[in-house]
Amino acid sequence: MRFCTDCTVRCLAALLLFCSYSEAQETKKTATATIVVKDVNGAVVVGAQAEFVSRATGETKTLVTDWPGVGVVKLEPATYEVIVTAFGFRPLKSQITLNAGEEMKIDLVLEVAGSGCPSKDCIVDPAEPMIEQEHVETKSIDIKSMQLFARQSMVNKEKSTAFKEFRESRNGSVNPATKFDVVCEIRGELDLSTEDFFLWTTIDFLVAPVTEAYEKMDIDQIGSSVGWGQVTEMHDLKAVPIYLLRPGETRRVLIRGFDLKKALASFPVGNAGNLWPWLLRINTHIQDRAGKQIVSAAGIVRLWPDSVRLPKSQ
Repeated sequence: MRFCTDCTVRCLAALLLFCSYSEAQETKKTATATIVVKDVNGAVVVGAQAEFVSRATGETKTLVTDWPGVGVVKLEPATYEVIVTAFGFRPLKSQITLNAGEEMKIDLVLEVAGSGCPSKDCIVDPAEPMIEQEHVETKSIDIKSMQLFARQSMVNKEKSTAFKEFRESRNGSVNPATKFDVVCEIRGELDLSTEDFFLWTTIDFLVAPVTEAYEKMDIDQIGSSVGWGQVTEMHDLKAVPIYLLRPGETRRVLIRGFDLKKALASFPVGNAGNLWPWLLRINTHIQDRAGKQIVSAAGIVRLWPDSVRLPKSQ
């Protein structure tokens, strides 16, 4: 019996040693790249997207920088083309070679879109003239439509349902859901050159007091009487790539992961001024690789408050 116990202990020890060795060998086979993205003034750029494209296989890995402008990714040893994009900045291209077990830190500086391209690594659109020309061919993309899909949790799965407006319920939740996605239908016109683009999304709120007067107004009336204000939590910090859009091609682009929960927490029942975000304006922007904005569009959605918010005197 003791012999069996000793055998078991020795086997477990050998197994643990083998697992540790295998993990160490696996770590040695891969490399780690840490990217730090800042602007020309030294401020960190949160939400920058970095694509690592293997020159050997074409395989791509993507990361998004968090605070303070840092992102980390594990890669196979190889030579990679690194393309970094961020809203409002020129895309930046670089090349790195990673060896097995290497830990590389990459410091990158993004230049503001439209500020010229003094760095040898920033990407210049070949179609963009370096000097003024009398005739310049323009690119043409159209955002044909925009749809909202609520993300509702079901048993062991998540269901997406199309909708046109939000309604607050008595318990403070929002119907059909606080989480939603945006789907845009993008079309390349016949004069478009086949190339890559990036789609960005931001959301603004129109905030006003909860009164019967605003309840009776339509979207146009409210929009013309109250100013819009940006809500940082609702900004989509990641660009959605649109690769190789061809002339005459129509493509559906999905922007996932918006959530009203944080934004609505700023408007509890009985807040000062009895304020409420009556409208959401969803803005989509398409840029080329040089950071030049090609087209933008906006869709407005109504967010109805629950009747408990109405002043009791009314």
